[in-house]
Amino acid sequence: MKPLDVDLVRELAKDHSVLITVEEGSIGGFGDHVLHFLSLDGLLDEGNLKFRPMVMPDKYFETATQHEQYEQAGLNARHIKGTILRLANRIDVPVLENA
Repeated sequence: MKPLDVDLVRELAKDHSVLITVEEGSIGGFGDHVLHFLSLDGLLDEGNLKFRPMVMPDKYFETATQHEQYEQAGLNARHIKGTILRLANRIDVPVLENA
């Protein structure tokens, strides 16, 4: 995570209208580091970039398989695809409850 490759983040922000980070950590990790940089660098100022950090919710999970925990957290392929499509205005996807 550190140091953040700011040149890469700038390039991605300029070349794409949607950025999503996906991580197994909780709030305050890589996605927040990227969001902080995007904000300080002014890359969100014009409203042309949509950004979503996808992280583990800040809650306890019952013992389960990794797949089951990702399902509960909204971090499996189906949820990632839904987030991409929603941000690209391709479909309406319900927001994950209790996140």
